[in-house]
Amino acid sequence: QYRFAHLEQPSQFNGDPCDYSDKEAEDCVTNSPCRNKVRCEGFVCAVTGRCITRRLLCNGDDDCGDQSDEKNCKKVFKKCDQKMEQYWGIENLAKGLNIFTNDLEGLVLDHRYYAGGCSPHYIVDTRFRKPYNVESYMPETKGKYEFTMTEYDSYSNYESSVLKAKASQSSFSFGIKIPGVFELGYNSNDNRFKKFFQRMKRFSSTSSKFIHARSELAVAVYKLKPRALMLHYEFLQRLHQLPSEYSYGEYRELYRDYGTHYITEATVGGIYEYTLVVNSNELQKAGYSLSDVQKCARHGFNIGVGIDLKLGITEAGCKSLLKEIGDSTSKKQYVEDFIALVRGGASEHVTTLAYKDLPTAALMQEWGDAVQYNPEIIKLKAEPLYQLVTPTVFANAMAIKENLRRALDEFQLETSSCRCAPCHGNGVPFLQGTKCECLCPLGYSGTACEISERTDTAINGNWGCWASWSPCSGGQRTRRRHCNNPAPQNGGSSCSGPDAETVTC
Repeated sequence: QYRFAHLEQPSQFNGDPCDYSDKEAEDCVTNSPCRNKVRCEGFVCAVTGRCITRRLLCNGDDDCGDQSDEKNCKKVFKKCDQKMEQYWGIENLAKGLNIFTNDLEGLVLDHRYYAGGCSPHYIVDTRFRKPYNVESYMPETKGKYEFTMTEYDSYSNYESSVLKAKASQSSFSFGIKIPGVFELGYNSNDNRFKKFFQRMKRFSSTSSKFIHARSELAVAVYKLKPRALMLHYEFLQRLHQLPSEYSYGEYRELYRDYGTHYITEATVGGIYEYTLVVNSNELQKAGYSLSDVQKCARHGFNIGVGIDLKLGITEAGCKSLLKEIGDSTSKKQYVEDFIALVRGGASEHVTTLAYKDLPTAALMQEWGDAVQYNPEIIKLKAEPLYQLVTPTVFANAMAIKENLRRALDEFQLETSSCRCAPCHGNGVPFLQGTKCECLCPLGYSGTACEISERTDTAINGNWGCWASWSPCSGGQRTRRRHCNNPAPQNGGSSCSGPDAETVTC
């Protein structure tokens, strides 16, 4: 039997965190046996409890995950005796994803299970073995180092288009459907994102203009089978241990360890992007436009089409502007900052790119080669974990599925950063365990970002938590939230997104 504690109030501003366990379990006597497994018609694996067909016994593969299918064999009929590689990045694609924090968690799918399949899949000269769960893994040849450039004439426009896409998907709710394909954002612990965010946020109350450049390199497109998936045995055992009667604490543990969703489709590869922060007053004085700066930057990359520099800005003007991008020592006239963010590839290439000025074609090629073997998930489709609970494996599938669905709503509310008090100076609060912390823009410090020499900063609005659902009326129920955490101040922008949602009931 179980009992658990809800997080009623996160600690913040150096308050003490909750330092005791928030769940307890103890043995008890049950009057009836627990029947939560469907009867196995094949071979029951000794340790993992997995049910496999008998034709997989003694075939040289660890189909059980505990080697029990390869024990006591008089003869081994090796199905696969040729050496084959695992697909690039396949292990991460088998993990659960916490869609509220962008964290990849424990393995929910077993991508080392092949069900006896051994047809080699050639990509260039490498031989890969396709896992049973995978419908397709197609290499992409679209890898061109071309940059898409976008101009933003204000910080609020830049923030809503670029910064918010990188933060966690905590704005997702289950009435407002998760988009079909979305970019995997950064989690709040990722140092790459922290540094990028802190440097960008300091321009939140300035009149600076921004040029955002992005190059996406797709290595492969992955697609999962739609049904009859082989779950990772540890995840399967955890599902079997869930009580049929709803106990939020037990279901919460599953979401903490395995995330909230699993990945059904994905593009793996790399992204190199940078932002140029431009002093709009100096630009205006010199008679240059934001488009002129963009042309210069594109010319500086020396990648893609040739740029006609006759319009707007001279060759000399362009050279002095490009010199400012890579120069961290002298006082700058036009370029206030150059901030790069890179994902995918080996770390030395990432470091070289991220702290250099505009990269050369040769360096981009080198990074691209590294991305091939170290790709990250850049875009994906996801489904809630409860969709993996099927009647073919679980005798009480309906009850477990409904409990998981109910717990997901509670889990979102309990772990949402909307429960944190606002930080000063457009700092962003995030809930880490039972403690709220502030991620401060450069120029701000202190536990609440309260220490700064800047005054009268424009404060942008942020959403408070969703209120409870209204009673069901006419087959629908509604809930609302307010832009008051904090409300906009000193001319700051309001919250983006809807303030109400309606679902059927």
